[in-house]
Amino acid sequence: MADRQLEELVRRLQVIEDEQAIQRLVNEYAWLCDDAYNPDGLAALFTEDAKWSSASPDGQVDFGHFQGREAIREYFAGASATIGPMTLHYVMAPHIILHADGKTASGRWFSLTYMQRQVAGSTESETVVLGSTYDDDYVKVDGRWLFARRDCTISFDAPVFPS
Repeated sequence: MADRQLEELVRRLQVIEDEQAIQRLVNEYAWLCDDAYNPDGLAALFTEDAKWSSASPDGQVDFGHFQGREAIREYFAGASATIGPMTLHYVMAPHIILHADGKTASGRWFSLTYMQRQVAGSTESETVVLGSTYDDDYVKVDGRWLFARRDCTISFDAPVFPS
């Protein structure tokens, strides 16, 4: 095998490994959210200066905007109490773009999230489904992919069992 062919094979293998590592990162994020918003586990998935936000364009649903790993950790430390302890995140249809530098990437994912949350002004809870799009920036730090930015745009918020 010629040197050029070997280099191309190594490059292609690296692309596959990086894409799979980013998919594992996004799946781990979903699993940790479903683990009562495990704050330490979730914070470890972000760079020190990362940005995280989650809201609908009309502002009807707004979980907040946070910058920095510690601010993100603090948000998730209280998320089970404010959002509710039961969630189930389904992430799908990844569109990952690896940048030429080999150390940065961007991505877009669709998400359906089922959650049980408290009804405003009541002691009752309701089960809702959120349809969202995640827009991400990733950075490879010491050989590991992390979130540099994670913006969630919530497209719809609907009761699962409407009354």
